[in-house]
Amino acid sequence: MSQDNTKTQWTITVEEDPETGELILPLPAEMLAMQGWFEGDTLEWHDNGDGSWSLTKISPTASE
Repeated sequence: MSQDNTKTQWTITVEEDPETGELILPLPAEMLAMQGWFEGDTLEWHDNGDGSWSLTKISPTASE
């Protein structure tokens, strides 16, 4: 059985909320589905040290 190691890349434009001025990174629905992420999930940025970044979903704690 072969494993598909194809990498998928997206280029996403940062948007500004016109009411609050906050910056928004609208992640594509396909990306969310591939990762098992949902709107409202908390994600953490990781600097990979090579000019790239990774996102990881933060699991809710027992108190949440």
